Amino acid sequence: METLIIFLGVFVPVGWGIWRLVRHTRDTIGTNSPVKVKRNYQIDAWAYFLTFDNAFLCLVLIAGSFFLVAAFTIPMAPDTGYPFVGRLLLFSLSCIMIGLSLYVLLIDANHWKYAEGVIIETFPEEHELELTFGDSRLRLKEGDITRVLITSNEGAKMTITYTTYYLANGDFFILPYKMPGAWVIQEYFKKIPTEFKRKRFPFIP
Repeated sequence: METLIIFLGVFVPVGWGIWRLVRHTRDTIGTNSPVKVKRNYQIDAWAYFLTFDNAFLCLVLIAGSFFLVAAFTIPMAPDTGYPFVGRLLLFSLSCIMIGLSLYVLLIDANHWKYAEGVIIETFPEEHELELTFGDSRLRLKEGDITRVLITSNEGAKMTITYTTYYLANGDFFILPYKMPGAWVIQEYFKKIPTEFKRKRFPFIP
């Protein structure tokens, strides 16, 4: 029984990851790529928020909350040395764990507003894309996007990115890094000038 549990706990996630990688590769290059085949990309709230990273952050948030409670309630005998120092260390650890997890989860919620209801549709024959934002639609062809600005907290342990696309008519739109198919835009229009900006807190204003 223990062997089965170990097998399921180790090999099933690895197998699932390999399957997703193979599927992603199959659908992004060659004759099956979105440049050759018509595709639709969108994401719902369940797929957006229920990720391994978010599950891990929720566990960190819960653990941090336990440490916070423990910092004020766990009994520490005076003869153990420095009970105040022990409580201070627990409190500091809890603040770091809660703060970091809330920071990423809040950014995730902020970015969701820019992925909710968005649909990216490819038109290989015309070499055009159509983006749906709620009730409005935007048809893109070569030359419609004048530049791209990628904003990221590059260098952080969890890289978070969003991309701003500036249009020839003066408008712009923003897509977060979790939006599936966002990479297709630059795959279709390869000559767009791209800039990079580092932002410690990559909230979308």
